[in-house]
Amino acid sequence: MAEALTVKPGTLEARRYFRRWGRNEVNIPAKLEILSASGKKFTQGTAVIRDVSLRGALLTHIKLKKQVLPAANFRLRLTFSSAKYRGIGAICRPIRFGRGDEFQLAVEFDDFWAKASGKSRD
Repeated sequence: MAEALTVKPGTLEARRYFRRWGRNEVNIPAKLEILSASGKKFTQGTAVIRDVSLRGALLTHIKLKKQVLPAANFRLRLTFSSAKYRGIGAICRPIRFGRGDEFQLAVEFDDFWAKASGKSRD
C-alpha cells in the first residue's frame, strides 16, 4: 500500500526562512568607516549592531558625517565600541537595506580581527 505524503501547514514556510548561521540579538555600539573600493575612507560615524551571526550583522542607528553612501562599490570597517568587545572589528560588504522604519544596513563579514587586551584569562 502506498503512503500519502501530507504537508503540514507552515512547514514549507518555516523551511523557506531557515538560516545557516543563527542570529544573536545584541545591542553593541560600533564605530563605522565607509571605504571606497580602493580602500580610501569616504566618511565615518557610528552605528548600533542590532543582531550578529558568524556571517554578518544588522546595523541600526547609523550616523555618518557625510549623510550619504557612495554610488559605487564600497566596504565598511566596523569596530566594536563596548568595553566587553573592544578591539574586535570586521571588514564588511553591504548586502541589503533593513526592513525597519529607520535606516538599517545588513552587512556580510569579509574579514575579522581582534586585538589582544593584555589581560590574561585564568
